[in-house]
Amino acid sequence: MANEDMAREITDLQSLHPQVYQVLRHAVLTGELQPGERMVERKLAKQLGVSRTPVREAIRKLELEGLVKHVPNKGVVVTRMSSKDAWDIYNIRAVLEGLAARLASKSITSEEVERLEVLVQKMEQAVNANELDQLNDLHIEFNDVIYKSAGSPRLHQMISNLVDYTVVFTKVGYCVPGRSREATDEHKELFEAIKRGDGAEAERIGRKHIERSCNAYFIQQALIED
Repeated sequence: MANEDMAREITDLQSLHPQVYQVLRHAVLTGELQPGERMVERKLAKQLGVSRTPVREAIRKLELEGLVKHVPNKGVVVTRMSSKDAWDIYNIRAVLEGLAARLASKSITSEEVERLEVLVQKMEQAVNANELDQLNDLHIEFNDVIYKSAGSPRLHQMISNLVDYTVVFTKVGYCVPGRSREATDEHKELFEAIKRGDGAEAERIGRKHIERSCNAYFIQQALIED
């Protein structure tokens, strides 16, 4: 990973420790730090422009989260996400996404509805132009509006943590022909259900969207491994 990619994220000395943790966590979950790659405190501290103490604390937290592990005679390395891990994460997220959609359908504001409508329009433009990175960002932003409109900060935090895990999975799933269009249509259907206040339908669509994303990931992963 380039030094500046991480170091530029460390800006506020008062929140140094959580910032270091978030930067390293993001690097692991997005693949900037690859599975099997060593987490060397001294090297990471130099790249981030910080002391080794916040790096050591961040690595400890990442180990508790299962994202890194100690390997004899090698030190701390980034762990590889197993198929079982991916399956579990998707299934948990499907339930929470459905709940968020149902709650949002009852409490969303007119301003949030307008924001979702704009995002749906931008998604349509991005999928037509095959701008998949932009499309993924728009989907994330769309979902985040729904999480916030659900009115449960704890639920929002729980789903956001799972989203971090599935960022790479989603990009893999988009490689399945037609999946990016299908996912965009699912977001449009979800928007319409929330807009008309249909909580049951919003929950069904929200869960089905994640289940289909899970299927797309495993279909593409199987092709990669063949």
